[in-house]
Amino acid sequence: MKHTRLFQIVLISSFWVINLIGQTSHAASIQGHVLNVDSGELIQIKTSDGRYRQVKLLGIHIPRHSKVGSIDAKRHLAMLLAGRVVTVEYQKLTTKGVILGLVRHGGTDVALQMLKAGLARVSIGDPLNPKTLEVYQAYEARARNRGMGLWQ
Repeated sequence: MKHTRLFQIVLISSFWVINLIGQTSHAASIQGHVLNVDSGELIQIKTSDGRYRQVKLLGIHIPRHSKVGSIDAKRHLAMLLAGRVVTVEYQKLTTKGVILGLVRHGGTDVALQMLKAGLARVSIGDPLNPKTLEVYQAYEARARNRGMGLWQ
């Protein structure tokens, strides 16, 4: 009995720590001016040290099968970000050297704005913390239920 209870405590504590780390730790954060919007999920920025970086918005995916949807998504992202300063919190680069990160402008989560507009889907394979994933899925479902963007 004592071992079972101890195991439960350790297991619960482990999940709590993993959840806490997933919500608060970021390996790096950079700021930059958005120079170009390549697609509804991919931007080019110039950092304060003069480096050019390609950034993919963490947590969203723009379906390629919908040409109109992908054009609308790119147009909407450009409206939100073109020429503006963004902060990117990231933990890793893709194999092609693209930063996969949480993009914010003025404190606002840009990927969430794309989901709210119905112009993106949640990317399940991205390393989102569970709370953020839940919020993203809720906003995708809301857009789908309202027939917005991709869901028309």
